[in-house]
Amino acid sequence: MRRLVAAAAVALALYIYLAFMSAQVFNVLVYDESQLMPRDIEPKLVESIVKNMSSHGGAKLVPVVISGPGLEDKARSLAALFPNTTSAWSILDEALRLYNERVAEVVNNATSRFREGALEISNATAKICGDLTRLVEGYREAREKARLLILGTYGAAALGKAVDNKTQQFLEHFRRYVEKYDVDAAIRLAADEVYGNVSRYLANVTWRKWASQAALDSVTEALLSTRLNRSAVELARVVDAVGVRQYVYLQLLNTTPPVVRPYLPYLVCGGDVDRAVEMFREDLIRNITKTLPPPTISSLPPAAALIYRDRYALALIKTSGDSPEVPPQLGVPVSTSLLLKSFTSVVTEDVSKIDRSTAAALFTVLLMVMGTFLTPVIIVATVGLTYLATLGFIYQIHEIQKTYYLTVYMAAPVIFAIGVDYMLLMASRYAEERAEGKDKSEALAVVRRYANRAIAASAAVVATSLGSFAISRLPFMQSIGIGYLITTAFVVLTVFLVFPAILAALGDFIFWPKKTVALHKGRSRLMEMAVTTALRRPLLVAAISALATLASFAYLVTTLKVTTNPVVAMPETQYKQALEIAVRYFPNVTALSTTYLAMKSPPPPGLLDAVAHLPHFVNYTVEQSGGWYVVSIKLSVEDTSDELLKIYHELDKLRQVYGPFLIGGAAAWKNVIFSEIYVKFWNLQIYVIIGAVFVILSLLLRSFLIPLRLIATVLMSISWSLAAEVFLFQEVLGEPTYWLVPVVLFSFLMAVGTDYDIFIITRIREELEGGLDEREAVRRAIVTTGPVITGAAMILAVAFSTLALSQILVLREVGFTIALAALIDAFLIRPLVVPALIVLAGKYNWWWITGYNIKPPAQTKTAPL
Repeated sequence: MRRLVAAAAVALALYIYLAFMSAQVFNVLVYDESQLMPRDIEPKLVESIVKNMSSHGGAKLVPVVISGPGLEDKARSLAALFPNTTSAWSILDEALRLYNERVAEVVNNATSRFREGALEISNATAKICGDLTRLVEGYREAREKARLLILGTYGAAALGKAVDNKTQQFLEHFRRYVEKYDVDAAIRLAADEVYGNVSRYLANVTWRKWASQAALDSVTEALLSTRLNRSAVELARVVDAVGVRQYVYLQLLNTTPPVVRPYLPYLVCGGDVDRAVEMFREDLIRNITKTLPPPTISSLPPAAALIYRDRYALALIKTSGDSPEVPPQLGVPVSTSLLLKSFTSVVTEDVSKIDRSTAAALFTVLLMVMGTFLTPVIIVATVGLTYLATLGFIYQIHEIQKTYYLTVYMAAPVIFAIGVDYMLLMASRYAEERAEGKDKSEALAVVRRYANRAIAASAAVVATSLGSFAISRLPFMQSIGIGYLITTAFVVLTVFLVFPAILAALGDFIFWPKKTVALHKGRSRLMEMAVTTALRRPLLVAAISALATLASFAYLVTTLKVTTNPVVAMPETQYKQALEIAVRYFPNVTALSTTYLAMKSPPPPGLLDAVAHLPHFVNYTVEQSGGWYVVSIKLSVEDTSDELLKIYHELDKLRQVYGPFLIGGAAAWKNVIFSEIYVKFWNLQIYVIIGAVFVILSLLLRSFLIPLRLIATVLMSISWSLAAEVFLFQEVLGEPTYWLVPVVLFSFLMAVGTDYDIFIITRIREELEGGLDEREAVRRAIVTTGPVITGAAMILAVAFSTLALSQILVLREVGFTIALAALIDAFLIRPLVVPALIVLAGKYNWWWITGYNIKPPAQTKTAPL
């Protein structure tokens, strides 16, 4: 015993040392599966080919989702911070710049040509207008003279009244001549004597029409005939009538190009050329913008593709480094690195929160089950120290064994669930033996023997089932399997070494404040009723459970929708929301993932045409890299999308048509992870687990049938709980089932789901070996262990139900499903199905290589409960 305590003290010292380094494990976890991949798989080979490509190592475009009011202001502010930003408004600005440049070019060229023509017209008409102006002025002067001559002759004669000396003289002569001649002749004779030889100008004027326009024109023409010919006089008369500018305008109107005609009035006679040019420029701009309006966001497909109904906008920042640090008030980058960073923060926060909640919940359940204070404290403290030591150990080996984040995340519920269960069962068995009168050393011996038989079998199954992930080809899954093996090893070390030493050291004081050790039997009545029912009608219970299993399995086959996209399982951070917005509203713009085709010869046109018709296609480029031709296919789905599996299968089909090529990048990684984990699990690993569990249980329980029945009942609880998970999360909450949930559920329940059955079977064997008949042994074993095992199941349920506090969907689904499966096992499978199947199997339960290893008792005896 002293050696046991000494060894336990050494183990505790090691635990404490490792516990101090436990917090550092979160700094070395790997969150990206691609960092934990073998080098010889196809996407790794392609990765080595494309790493030296210019497009692979150059600048990249990081999408930024802008939402809320003021999209344009936010986009422009973003462009001010990051000059290499492309947005709807930067595209519009560039389009307007090109439009204005083109319009300005057209307008300037046209205006320049117009100015040349306008100056030519202005200069040419300036002389003409000058000549016409002088002609008109001469005409008007002659007309005035003609008017005065007519008034001084005919006018004076008509009025008979003189206005000056000349007209007085004219009247005197006129009166003298009119007595001899007619009026016209008298006027002409008098005019010649008074005004000089002017009668020739009055030749066509008569007394009757001397006041007419014709008379004035006749005299004017007669006056001008001495200097001008008749045509010139007529021209002078016409120009005087319409005006010089108007006359010239009318003369040029038909011979001027139509484009110049509207501005001709401003150009004739040396007019305002600058004004005409400016008017032409304004009219030309107005006509151009009316015929070809300036671009708008809606008229520019590239710009319109970056806006969704004034609710969201997308900006593309060109950067050669990591994701840009965008102020959250302006936008959220669509970045895998930022998504993982936020995910890491959530994981770290959740682990701390869930660990505290798990410890508190388990302590409360232990208080209820044990009815003491010190026992829960010691159990929770011991398991907690084991957990911290496990994390510290994982940190110590992180350089030689990389650790995937799920390994640490799932370590807490695994350690707390099986560790607390094992210690609870050991403490309960110690209390039971002490209550029956055995001394401390005898009770402790029974406990250690019990642990060697039942707990060893359970731990072996846990290690085999959860550790089976270590056979995966993928290092990150190997990390999970190795992590579970380490976890189980620490729990086993604690259960077989540390906790027995604590029992040995404290003895009955472990049940403080109780002064005496007594069994806690108050919760076994319901259990006894269920067991009694199952023993009376075993066939009915078995039939009902089988029908329920078939119904749940049929429901799963027809309803289960599995997603392989881990983004679905991530918390609703701003980065996940930005990714969902980009994928949903900007699928033809956002190139979120790249898939590569690498081949030794140039890609045939048919292959490139088929690539361009792939779902979610954005664009492709063809480059050469080290003797390889690489087609880089940009897709509008993120690296983790379920759609990548379909794309990989399409490319795989094209490989059969267009010759061999390697597929790498996002689609290839997706196919590797899915096929190497999900497909291989259901095609290989599940059979390895079942086969290993069967062999282990057969050897430890010395039975062929009991392991088969145990596996069958575990599959029942898996089917029932998974069906409930699908109904709740998928049908009610609208969340798909993450593909790892069935994998983890099967592996974990196959590991821990056998615990209680092993404990019961071990107890049944003890009772049979003690002389009880089969039915009584089954009833006594289940009812006696009922409160403790029910408490253990509640502990398992509580340990995993705390995962509901997580922001990560996959852990909430895992937590709900395993917690429900534990409760189903505790309240349905164990008290009803297990005794019914054991009774129906009868003596075949104990059939082994050597025959029936439990002989019927010589006489039947019963023992009171």
